[in-house]
Amino acid sequence: MFSAYEYAVDQENPILERREILLRAILEVGMTLEGRKVLVTDDEPDEQDFIVAVLEDAGATVLKAHNGDQALELAESEQPDIVTLDITMPGMDVFQVLDALQNNGYRKDMKICIVSGRPELRRVLTDRFRAKALGIVDKPFTQEELLANLIELVKD
Repeated sequence: MFSAYEYAVDQENPILERREILLRAILEVGMTLEGRKVLVTDDEPDEQDFIVAVLEDAGATVLKAHNGDQALELAESEQPDIVTLDITMPGMDVFQVLDALQNNGYRKDMKICIVSGRPELRRVLTDRFRAKALGIVDKPFTQEELLANLIELVKD
């Protein structure tokens, strides 16, 4: 495995966004999600199981919701540090869930990470929900990409 610096200057990858370099560096120093509570919201069992396994391996306590309504119930009762939301879910859509999390008295320091197969919505989401800490992971993603994005959200 390359160090973050070696990866950044590798001639086969001459142009990397600063964010990608930062995310690799975060992973290299071994930051984990130890002591963090993460609510994983996804209606696809295989996707949810993958995310749960990655997060548990990183030391997080994981809660699961299968739709937006369940996510809001668990966000209120369990007060997680991070909520992951699949962009396409039955019932409430991601915009409705984000509006509720942002405006209805939920924990103000709760971080949100959108798991999206629709990268064209990235700008809409970040513009509309700028006040809430928001990360976006585009499908398909690796466990390293997922962890790096979540760790970046919660780092001090």
